[in-house]
Amino acid sequence: MKREASASRKTHWSRRRLLLKALRWCNPIVWWLALRRSMTGGSVTLLLMGIVSLNIVWGYPWMGTFAACFAMFVVGWVINRIMSPRLKVTLDVPLAVRAGESFVARVSLIHQGRLPAMSLCVGLDPSRRKNGRRDIEMPLDASAMQWIPEIASGATATLEQSLTFLRRGVHEMPPARVESLFPFHLFRSTQWIDSGESMVITPRRLDWDSETAWQVIHTSLRGLAVGLSQGDHQHYVGSREYRAGMPVRRWDFASWARLGKPILREFNSAAKQTVTVFIDTTPVESEASVVSVSRWRRYTDDEDASLERLLSIASAGLETLVGANVQVRLIVPWRAPSVIQSQERNGDLRSVLCEGASDPMPLLMALAEAEPVDASTAQDVLHAMPQAGGTFHGVVFSRRDRDAADLSHLPDLMWLDINEEPRDVFGGMAVSSNEKKSAEVLS
Repeated sequence: MKREASASRKTHWSRRRLLLKALRWCNPIVWWLALRRSMTGGSVTLLLMGIVSLNIVWGYPWMGTFAACFAMFVVGWVINRIMSPRLKVTLDVPLAVRAGESFVARVSLIHQGRLPAMSLCVGLDPSRRKNGRRDIEMPLDASAMQWIPEIASGATATLEQSLTFLRRGVHEMPPARVESLFPFHLFRSTQWIDSGESMVITPRRLDWDSETAWQVIHTSLRGLAVGLSQGDHQHYVGSREYRAGMPVRRWDFASWARLGKPILREFNSAAKQTVTVFIDTTPVESEASVVSVSRWRRYTDDEDASLERLLSIASAGLETLVGANVQVRLIVPWRAPSVIQSQERNGDLRSVLCEGASDPMPLLMALAEAEPVDASTAQDVLHAMPQAGGTFHGVVFSRRDRDAADLSHLPDLMWLDINEEPRDVFGGMAVSSNEKKSAEVLS
């Protein structure tokens, strides 16, 4: 009975949709609006010539001119609809790019129709998407539609356009707007074709010179990286007799000469150090006016200026650690883009691992959809971090003071407060309390 009821409901809704489509198709207002949108300067001129050729005021109508204008008007509209192209759009874009930085999108148009597509104007149209004009910026020369005279059946045409995403996150690429002006630019048939591509937009690049807090944070991270690299060396553990198939790293010639047998020297290297990083996005009630808000709220009014600044400083810090040949594990309490391959999951927390001296882009991509978390969530993440001691090294980027969190189980954790003002100046360089804490951790 339930199946029959659901089937009858589906049949009822399908009939209702079919009826609505039929009414929309037979609605003269819809036809008139479609004709009005498709008219160009050529068709308007043709229409005016036909009206003038009626010659109502001065005498008999000019039937030949009127018939020619009317025939060109009707036939032109029919041909324009018949020659409307059937295109498939594919985009070749980078996997991720920073907010505020321009990139070039390569647009490929594959014609799937039988008739050739002629007199086309093609370009990406950000205004078609919701909030597209707010999130995407296009130069004036790149926003203009590009002219393609002809695409044969089964052929491919390519064009390039420059785009700039203004907000971080995972954004869908704007659809391609295709206008067909065949024949003779009398009518315009417009269609928007979606490519289905999306891009990961990472936080904005940090302004290195004007950010005084970054100078202190950079010095602390460089000190941590140098301390880790100095502890990564090989140790001699002993010698043993050579067996067939054993890898040879260094011969022990003195023992070989004394014993008359080939002897190998064995070494062990320290385990690769991993720095666990957590970005505490917990907001504070009173934000310190460290940076001009207008610079961070440059395009939209609904952005959290303090959060964007935190993420920019954290992304620069991650690049510093990875560039110093330090393996970084970033804890992500929010949703990370699914395109990141090196994701690990531990309960409700995700982490992204990045090898030292490699491309830090997976770490930056994990910050694309970062959002504020409450204090309890941040405290749970801190408790889930490995216990202090041994080879554990932890770094936290935060907008809060160190005393705002319970770090009794992590006494050696490096807490980097982006709102902390430099306290002293030594040798022309800003010095903070983080320097002393990092030195204590490394010692």
